[in-house]
Amino acid sequence: MLPEGAPPGAVGKQAGEPVPLTVLLVEDEFLIRLDLAEELRGGGWTVYEATTADEAIELLRSPMLVDLVVTDIRMPGTADGLDLAAYVRRERPSVKVAVTSGHYVPNWQEQHLFDCFISKPVFSGFLNRLAALMNGTGPLGARSSADGTAEPETRHDPDC
Repeated sequence: MLPEGAPPGAVGKQAGEPVPLTVLLVEDEFLIRLDLAEELRGGGWTVYEATTADEAIELLRSPMLVDLVVTDIRMPGTADGLDLAAYVRRERPSVKVAVTSGHYVPNWQEQHLFDCFISKPVFSGFLNRLAALMNGTGPLGARSSADGTAEPETRHDPDC
């Protein structure tokens, strides 16, 4: 059951029943990840957490359902947040991608990799921005599963 007053983007419909949307949060800084995950859970989202893009890609190779990936850009490991976004676009095209960074400024050549850019430090409005991004998605029946069969959405707002 979702908390009363949950943002509309935190709720989807499956067979006419409201269900929480699922986000994969990828952030290597523990306190930032903890804070963002808490805010998302408080808004009614189901949250999975990963500390690196490599770990997130492994999770996305599983049959888990996910509606949104929120990732930092700079992280340890062999892949960064943009590599993760490219993987999501290729393998799970219906999943929305939001990137966050305190150091990165998106350029036009990379904007096709994500639906939303959120500058760090992340202040109030984080949940509402993600909810607004998700309001344009189809029913949860169109979620992207591990086989990537769902249709991608064409709406793109790099500054969600």
